[in-house]
Amino acid sequence: MKTLLTILLLALTVISYGQQVKKKQHYSAVRSFYVDLNNDGKTDTIILSSSLPQRGNFNKLTIKLAGYTKQTFVAKDYWTDVDKWFLDSNRNSLNTKMLFLKKTATQTVILLFGEIDGAGYRGEFSIINIENDQIKMVFDDGNSHNSGIDIEHPVKLAALEPDGRLCFIYTEYGEFDEQLNNAMIGTYSPFFIYPVNDSCKLNKPLMKKYNEQHYVFAGYKYSENIRIRYPNNGGKPTIWKKRRVEQ
Repeated sequence: MKTLLTILLLALTVISYGQQVKKKQHYSAVRSFYVDLNNDGKTDTIILSSSLPQRGNFNKLTIKLAGYTKQTFVAKDYWTDVDKWFLDSNRNSLNTKMLFLKKTATQTVILLFGEIDGAGYRGEFSIINIENDQIKMVFDDGNSHNSGIDIEHPVKLAALEPDGRLCFIYTEYGEFDEQLNNAMIGTYSPFFIYPVNDSCKLNKPLMKKYNEQHYVFAGYKYSENIRIRYPNNGGKPTIWKKRRVEQ
């Protein structure tokens, strides 16, 4: 009887081990890029890999800085091509649609785009900062509908601070519900400003200044109660009806 129980336990152990092995994901390299990421004159490597059945998507990214350690990042969901309109209005330092890269004299920033579902939620959006020979994922929004952050409409990476640090700018999709002779009336959809640093948090003073210069400032949140006049000629929007400033 003891022999039979031993055999059964061994069999269960083998089956359990086999199941664990099957659960281990196998990643295949999808695409590699070779570029100097930290401005030291040496060629560094970016490797995109995938364990997914869908072609065109990937869920692992590895960055190797020549002479330094490497870093690997795994998506909560998966990454896919950069939004077409974003590539149309922003110059990518790499010849690819799979990620967006921008360099300055002091940092390199990589944007990774997730897919937007039918309800308007993006499954994944990540920002990697390479600075002082360090590689860090400083923003990783894998559940935008739960976090309160919805990266619906990425706008650009731009240097907005005195030190030239790149800032990530995005907004949310608004709605137009009234037509005037020479303008549309719609919702208040401000631009959100995130300096790409170790904390990568919303910078309210920069946000206020940017919206005053390029849009209109009526608070730090999207609002359907604040009505904005959008000129048909593309001119600067103005407040049409303002009930209160949201804080």
